[in-house]
Amino acid sequence: MKRWTTLLVSGLVSAALTVPAIAQTPAPGNTQKVGERKERQGKRDQKKGEKLEKKGEAQEKKGEKLEAAGHVKAGEKLEKKGERNEKKGEHLEKKGAHEQKVGEKIEDKK
Repeated sequence: MKRWTTLLVSGLVSAALTVPAIAQTPAPGNTQKVGERKERQGKRDQKKGEKLEKKGEAQEKKGEKLEAAGHVKAGEKLEKKGERNEKKGEHLEKKGAHEQKVGEKIEDKK
């Protein structure tokens, strides 16, 4: 019985000590750094998205050439892969644009 009460009390004490640390707001300097970091991440995602789109287009063209050469299955597989890469690239570009906007908002709050 004594062990259970000790365990319960120690759990309550540790919870009471961590709550104030969680509730603190970040320092003003940190919000600017977070905003800048989000903007940089957004730019990286946009560039990565553009590269993926180009890669997808190249894969689709290569797939069409393979099909024309008589390798139908390989060509179709490559075309599907290219389409997936293009969609992924578009998604990353949108995500990057969104992160840049969020980063700018965070910096403006300062």
